[in-house]
Amino acid sequence: MAGIPRQRPPQRDSSVVLDFRSAEYQQMVSSLMQRQSLLVLGESGSGKSVLGSAIAQQFSSELKVATATYSGSSKQTLVGIAEALDVPIVEVTPKGRERPLTAEELRVELLDALKNAKALLIVDDAHRFPSSLRYWLEEVLKAGGLMLLLADRPPAKDVFLKVPRLELESLTVDQIRTVMYEEATRQGMAINPSRFAELQQRAGGNPALAKRVIHEELMGLSDSSEAGDHRQYIDGTPFLIAALTIVGIVKFIGIGMGDKALYIVGGVASLLAIALRTVFSQANRGSRARLGR
Repeated sequence: MAGIPRQRPPQRDSSVVLDFRSAEYQQMVSSLMQRQSLLVLGESGSGKSVLGSAIAQQFSSELKVATATYSGSSKQTLVGIAEALDVPIVEVTPKGRERPLTAEELRVELLDALKNAKALLIVDDAHRFPSSLRYWLEEVLKAGGLMLLLADRPPAKDVFLKVPRLELESLTVDQIRTVMYEEATRQGMAINPSRFAELQQRAGGNPALAKRVIHEELMGLSDSSEAGDHRQYIDGTPFLIAALTIVGIVKFIGIGMGDKALYIVGGVASLLAIALRTVFSQANRGSRARLGR
């Protein structure tokens, strides 16, 4: 593992996104080189799969790499991993016939293969894995297997709590516009800067949405979806500060005038403002691609 060089991510169609995620990419490489499994969090379209593909390419010359996604069937998912790692999926019976291994037998064989220091399992959309496969991933982790898990808001339990995590932040406005400009150029489109600014509002910091809005503009669908799909954040802090100031004034007036009713109203309003602040905070966290949300 120590012989794997740290280098720039492989350049492909998603080269701009890889460039913008180069710091996260190097962190992923460094972690895996130290045989430390990692959980990468990010909303759908943030670039997790692109990074996962780059990691697979980076390590393929030194390790057997299997990239797994849940296919709707636990056994078929295990079969796909086995094929990538050259693990047999059938056994020959005493009568010379081939018998497909059961899902449980595949788990055992794959666990043995992944304990080897020459194997890496990359799980894309790991949050889609059913509990039976997640428990198996825990066994792989306990056995010393090396894994890279890519997920969008996974449940806060089992293997997701036991692997160090790296969260992908939203791209900046300038970065998103660069992604959009590259996609527009690829599509042969000419869009003026003011229109770029309007379209960027719909993409937020999500590179996949940035490309999609360009395609919608090309197809003339932009006006039907101006709101966009990126996750919005509610910042009610200024309003709550103003509200707390007002209720504080009401309480002091009530104390000064000896009016218990005003004092009670002010106290109740204060508690209500604190409760609303908590709601806003939870709403914001629920909008982020964080563990257990």
